[in-house]
Amino acid sequence: MTYRLAAALLALAAPALASAQRAEPASAAKPWVDKTFTTSDGTRLHYVEMGTGTPVILIHGAGGSAVGNWFVNGFAKELARTNRVIGIDMRGHGTSERGPEDGRGKMAGDVLEFMRQQGIARAHIGGFSMGGAVTLSLLASNPEKFITAHFGGSGIGETAAWRDRVPADKTGDAPMETKAREAYYRIQRERLAARGEEIGNARTATGAPPTTGFTMTATDRVRMESERQALLERLDLTRIAIPVLAVNGDYDRPFAKTHRMWRELPNFSNLVLPGYGHLSAVMQGFVPPIYIKTLGDFVRANNPPPAV
Repeated sequence: MTYRLAAALLALAAPALASAQRAEPASAAKPWVDKTFTTSDGTRLHYVEMGTGTPVILIHGAGGSAVGNWFVNGFAKELARTNRVIGIDMRGHGTSERGPEDGRGKMAGDVLEFMRQQGIARAHIGGFSMGGAVTLSLLASNPEKFITAHFGGSGIGETAAWRDRVPADKTGDAPMETKAREAYYRIQRERLAARGEEIGNARTATGAPPTTGFTMTATDRVRMESERQALLERLDLTRIAIPVLAVNGDYDRPFAKTHRMWRELPNFSNLVLPGYGHLSAVMQGFVPPIYIKTLGDFVRANNPPPAV
């Protein structure tokens, strides 16, 4: 078998950039429902849902929100045609509380706790970027909770023995990435202002905003990277039989993120988006329709048959 990257049709390119900053629908027009739940350590987390049927749990990226990552850009609408779609604002993100400082590593646990509270035994679970890391943590610890897994803007890194044999990825920015990054940073500054938090280093239209979640020290980052590498080495993907989908822009290191998945997973689908980077693959007004359609088709193809 050769390492084959499924190419999306360029005719299904993203909408015009001018639409990138459409406002979220007014409260009365929202097709989703806003709700909250409280974790065992007392942290109140916000989530949104729409549709009925087999649950799909979606986890946003760092600095993002459930609504921004999945609900205003077409994913939830597509999935809700056949499924119950749930997006959770992770701790310190969106309108969820930060919780105690030692809660920074509890995001995967929060998803499990939500599923227990809701009586959800199994679900389609997936995430983008940071949400993909949370998905990986759940897949490693509780694979029985998954119907399918979806990794957007993310994947599963290679083991040390194979890392030098991964084909080289593209370098540089995707054509729309600068515009998508500007849109992302503007949303972060607006969200911080709405929360009444200090906008520290938002100096220019393209300057990165301050961290919106827990503050990470250099020691924290080294520890987390060490833990991540240890997890990758002990993970046995050959034992994961559920269908797994990865979607990445071809400027977003798709080889590095998915080579091991192709090599070890028995039921793996891979979509690479030509001309897209990290943020341009998911931001409202940039996200390519083929990503939305592929995820919707993937979930529907793997929905359990209705109970008789």
